[in-house]
Amino acid sequence: MAVCTYDNPASSQRECWQDGDLVCAYSYRLFLPFAAKPIPAAYLFFGANVGPWKEGKMRGDREALP
Repeated sequence: MAVCTYDNPASSQRECWQDGDLVCAYSYRLFLPFAAKPIPAAYLFFGANVGPWKEGKMRGDREALP
């Protein structure tokens, strides 16, 4: 099983992928240090909780992306 979290600059979303399928996605605004209403980590999909937004950042296996 291949999994990956990707801060996608094309969609402006943090995307969580598994074996070529998009599992969840959140707006980049939620991960900025000055976000008006950040989602508490307890409510995030666990794969999306990888720190601040950094355009193009990828954590995990690139093979998870389509």
